[in-house]
Amino acid sequence: MENKTKPSYNMWINTTLAACVVFFICCLLGDIFGYSFCRFCWHGALFGDGYLTAIPFLDDRNNRFICFLTCFYLSTGLTYPILYFVSKLLLNLKKDVVFDKKNTRLMTGISACCFLICLVCILGACASASLCVIALVGLFVGLIVQCVRLVMDKAIDMRDELDLTV
Repeated sequence: MENKTKPSYNMWINTTLAACVVFFICCLLGDIFGYSFCRFCWHGALFGDGYLTAIPFLDDRNNRFICFLTCFYLSTGLTYPILYFVSKLLLNLKKDVVFDKKNTRLMTGISACCFLICLVCILGACASASLCVIALVGLFVGLIVQCVRLVMDKAIDMRDELDLTV
């Protein structure tokens, strides 16, 4: 019976690894064509409207665009470590390394990058209010990964205690 579930399990891991490759390519294309894409979104008023008027530096539309572009590139830069950590985590799962402190360290890295993306976008929200949505998504994903990491840490501690009692 276990042989039937194993190929399906490996299929999902391989599919997720393939998705990581696709996301990596998308981030790479985002870095290559990011300026043009951001300029297109900015002029389409998708991201160009709404800014914090209390900061005089942001009165100039070009300064707001530079802030937006900086947030874009910092966020994509933080996406590469996330993809690396996810790939390492999936490869550990493929090797049947599940309840291990290496995995929780990888999850800590993932959540830290998500929280940094949130911070970058919160700061960038002064120039473009729509970055608040990306900040909330980064915060939400970071919290979920952190909760799963804490559950895994607890499970590892419980397993270690059970190993000592037997």
